[in-house]
Amino acid sequence: MATKINIAIQGGPASFHDMAARQLFAAHNAADILPCATFQQLCDALQSGQADFAVMAIENAVAGSIHTNYTLLQQHDFSILEELWLPVDQNLMALPGQRLQDITMVCSHPVALLQCVTFLQQYPHMQLQQMTDTADSARLIKEKQQYGVAAIASHMAAQLYGMEILRENIADQKGNYTRFLLLSRHKPADDEIAEANKATLLLDLPLADITLKAVKDKLHMHDMHISLVEPFPPAPLSVGGAHVAIDVEGAGSQELLDAIDELRPLVRQLQVLGLYRRARNPLQPAPKQHALADVKK
Repeated sequence: MATKINIAIQGGPASFHDMAARQLFAAHNAADILPCATFQQLCDALQSGQADFAVMAIENAVAGSIHTNYTLLQQHDFSILEELWLPVDQNLMALPGQRLQDITMVCSHPVALLQCVTFLQQYPHMQLQQMTDTADSARLIKEKQQYGVAAIASHMAAQLYGMEILRENIADQKGNYTRFLLLSRHKPADDEIAEANKATLLLDLPLADITLKAVKDKLHMHDMHISLVEPFPPAPLSVGGAHVAIDVEGAGSQELLDAIDELRPLVRQLQVLGLYRRARNPLQPAPKQHALADVKK
C-alpha cells in the first residue's frame, strides 16, 4: 500500500496549483491536496510537517516572477526537488445565462488579473476585485449566486462549479505558462541530485552591479548557462545589500557544485535552494551544451 502524503498548495480545487500538484504526483495514488489561502500558509504547513511537500508558483510568462515567494524561500530552509511549466488557460466565466455586457465586476487572483490586462482594458466599466485564488473566485460566485460578477479561472474550474465561459483564453500572451516548484523541508541525498543539471541560488551582493558582473563572469568561465537573474525583496532582518535569485544550468550536479563553490568568496551570503533536473521551458529554445549565453528574464 502506498504511503499517504499531503501536498500543500496555494488555492483550492481546480486552481492551477491544484493542477500542477496532480501532474507532479500523477503516479502517486495516495496523495492528498492541502489547500492554503496564502503562500505564507503554504510555507507554514510545510515547515510544521502538516504537509510533506508543497507546490509553489514562482514565475509566469506574462506577469513575470513572484518576487515575494523568493523572500519566503529565503526565510525557510526548503529544498527545490523539481520544476514544472504548466500551460495556463485564463477564461472569463460567470453564472449561466449572462452576456458579457451584463458583467460589472471581475474577480480573480492578482497575478491572473495581470495576465489579462489587455482584455480587461477593453471593458473599463468592469471593476476588478483581487481574490486569493482563481478557482475559488468561481466557487464563491456559485455559492453566493452573484449575477453580474465574473471570475477569471481555468476550464476545470468552470466545469467544477457549473460556470459558463463568456470568453476563452483571454491572457495577453497566448503561450501562457506558469513555472511551479516542488518543495520539501528535507535536503535530498547525494544520489537524488546525481542527475541534476540546474540550480537555484539566492545571493546577497555587497556591491550590486560590480558583484553581479563578477558572479556572471565566474559562471561563464565554468560553461554555466544563466537562465534567470531576478532581484527580490529581502526577508526581515536580512543583511543589507542587493538580493538576487539566479537560476544556473550546467552539464551535471558536480559541475554545478564546483561553480557554486567559486561564487562564495564573491558574495556576502549564498543560499542554494536546490539542485534538480531542468524542465523544458516551452518559451525558450533548448540551451546549447557549451558557451551558453546569459539570458536575463
